Amino acid sequence: MGRRIRWTLAGTGLAVAALTAGLLVAVDGHRVTPVAETGTADPPQDTAISPTPVTSTSEVPYPDLSSVAADLADAVTAASPGTSVGFVLYDRESGKELASLDADRPLYTASVVKLLIAIDEVHDDATGTWALPDADAVEDLTDMLAGSNDAIASAFWERNGGTTIVTRTAALIGLTHTTAPSDPTQWGMAKTSASDVLATYEFLEDVVPDEVASPLLTALGNARDPADDGWDQYFGIPDGLPGRSWQIKQGWMILRNALVLNTTGVVGGRYVVALLTQQPLISSAKGRAAVTAGIKMLAPLLTQLDAT
Repeated sequence: MGRRIRWTLAGTGLAVAALTAGLLVAVDGHRVTPVAETGTADPPQDTAISPTPVTSTSEVPYPDLSSVAADLADAVTAASPGTSVGFVLYDRESGKELASLDADRPLYTASVVKLLIAIDEVHDDATGTWALPDADAVEDLTDMLAGSNDAIASAFWERNGGTTIVTRTAALIGLTHTTAPSDPTQWGMAKTSASDVLATYEFLEDVVPDEVASPLLTALGNARDPADDGWDQYFGIPDGLPGRSWQIKQGWMILRNALVLNTTGVVGGRYVVALLTQQPLISSAKGRAAVTAGIKMLAPLLTQLDAT
């Protein structure tokens, strides 16, 4: 856990590129063929104090949320007909799920699985303790998250147990729809759900000790565009919600007959957004535009909520 990962991984196996049955896959831009498819002092006793009404954030007068998920899905499918969508919007301030659609449906993670790889790296499952690795490994984690660096992810994957990373981190967080890939070389072929992505961000924000979570969240807040493989990773949350701060982990993967595009993150420190899509095999530009069109539907709602 302390060695800097800066070499080019030889062969197709370690770079998430392996021959597997029937699908041509590109994980974050690298094509492969898989086997299977984040006091004042007390007042004097005789001083009368008028109580100040306290309004619970759980009683925020929300606008109508009934059509949010459907409107988002309609925007995605209008631009990319036939797309499968898993979506959840959650307000951390009130602890309320605001909207969701097929939030428990497992879909491919692509690079969103790097959240689990990072959490696993800073947690000792045997002792239950948390600790940052040495400075070089922290820099690797930063590049893996901010640049969505595949080679670094593959090295962590091989070094820390491959598929067991997914199973033990899912158990640690309590994820119920997240499964390891059937091909142990294909970390991007793990599956998760929008609700599990939400749980992962909540775990990273609220459970992982601050000193350990801080560099990971900073990396997510500094996601660079393009990603290290040259892919435009500002689709979805960044492009759809301009002017807002975010901590994001994006995912992209090209199958033989489908395009996987995921945008996930914490927006403005308050809202967790997870939009997972499996689209027909269209151009990556059209696919990204479809995801961004869906996220744009949230902009007026978030503006309303910010005013409450």
